[in-house]
Amino acid sequence: MRLNRSIVKREAKISAKSASGTKPAGPRRTRTTRRPETRHAARSDSDRDRNRPLALAVLGQFRMIFRSTKKHFQWVQERTGVSGAQLWVLAELHSRPGIRVTDLARAMGVHQSTASNLIDPLEKRGLIQRDRSRQDQRVVHLSLTRSGRGTVARAPLPLVGVLPDALNSLEHADLVELQRRLEKLAKRMKVRDRAGKRIPIGEM
Repeated sequence: MRLNRSIVKREAKISAKSASGTKPAGPRRTRTTRRPETRHAARSDSDRDRNRPLALAVLGQFRMIFRSTKKHFQWVQERTGVSGAQLWVLAELHSRPGIRVTDLARAMGVHQSTASNLIDPLEKRGLIQRDRSRQDQRVVHLSLTRSGRGTVARAPLPLVGVLPDALNSLEHADLVELQRRLEKLAKRMKVRDRAGKRIPIGEM
């Protein structure tokens, strides 16, 4: 009986509070503060406006680099009949006779399959030849034929391409800094194709 009376009294109190318009206290909510997005957006727009002329100047440098690279590839094609990437292959074989496909791919910074795809048409044209090692028949060495050496002789310089040649001419510290800056730029791009790292520019 005492338990029933206490329950009745509690229900009566809740009904009285509801009738008076007051709600029973619930769990305390934690306040969340929102950042002033409009202020940050305005600041970002201001930074973009300030950086726009410099960004366009840098973009112009990229355009000049790629257009110059493309023009050199056109000269190579006109003078030799091979692509810029294929001439790089011939250049590596000219400086390192007997090189293996794996070593060639490493020297050019491409996949081994890409190197093989560059080699096949050169072999069909009689510009290079494959020779199996006497010690291990699984190992194949690459070298230039007489026609291949003639192609290299009449090719416009630099044989490896204007962009790789320019990069190789930079000081080590400059290359490290350039690599760091370009990585930062690539991370800000909305679209990134990582496979492009292993594809010669002339084959894109």
